[in-house]
Amino acid sequence: MASETLADASISGNPTKPKRLNLLLWGPPGSGKTVIAHSLPRTRTIDLDDGMQSVEWAIKAGVIDRTLNDVVKATIIPPQDDRKNKVMDQITKQIDEWVKEEENDPEKEWDTLIIDSATALTDASIVLGMKENNRLNVSQSWNSVRGGLSGRAMRIQDWGTSAHVFKKLIVQCKGLGKNIVLTAHERVERDDDGNLLSIEPAVIGQLRNQLPGMFGEVWYCHTKGSRKKVERVFQTEPDNYRRCQSKLGCLDPIEPADFTAIKKKVASFYGVDPDKLWTSQIPHAEPKEAAV
Repeated sequence: MASETLADASISGNPTKPKRLNLLLWGPPGSGKTVIAHSLPRTRTIDLDDGMQSVEWAIKAGVIDRTLNDVVKATIIPPQDDRKNKVMDQITKQIDEWVKEEENDPEKEWDTLIIDSATALTDASIVLGMKENNRLNVSQSWNSVRGGLSGRAMRIQDWGTSAHVFKKLIVQCKGLGKNIVLTAHERVERDDDGNLLSIEPAVIGQLRNQLPGMFGEVWYCHTKGSRKKVERVFQTEPDNYRRCQSKLGCLDPIEPADFTAIKKKVASFYGVDPDKLWTSQIPHAEPKEAAV
């Protein structure tokens, strides 16, 4: 493997090898995660929550200055019968198709892969994990599945394999050399008296601790203000209940949920052109950022 200096690898380094954004964007429903993610340049979206109506609304309302044809997505909805579930295969096949389209036609180059959401991806990972354990004769839980979600009878080894399937897909996606944005719902845990214990990404057990470590940027998206004047913000530093982080080195603990402003701040910090941040060097018309 060829070595490189930090200057070559840094955001402000090699202009032919643009630094990419790996972002876990999580939070409660209605906090604008999906719309905000589509502020990044030239997106391809794996839609597992059937939640793209919010993006369509944002385009028609002028919140995002894009057209409907600018947003390329694949909506993959699992069947009710888990035994017919091939969501993970469909995800990898779709991503492969987008990569091949780009290789064959430079006009179809893209920058950002959005997976919406980690919570739905968990279900797909569970199905494939149970199938794999059955194939390897590690667990016979798959034989107990009958129909929908309530038919599962998982064992400890099934949870571990399912988490491995999930993490393997994320590693493969990061290897594409694109911006990766994974959205996730939140899971609120309270004690028997109703006291808040933690707020975590809504994924399966061990992934709640492991998932944040797989992303350089982990931002909690939530709303502030009143009903009449809603302000959407990113929390970039942890508190007593939430795991957040930013390795960019220049973001405040609370940032307005505005990728235009964040891009300018990061670009200024590293001394680069904001139009060349998180995108390839081939000239293209980039959509304006969301003003959510």
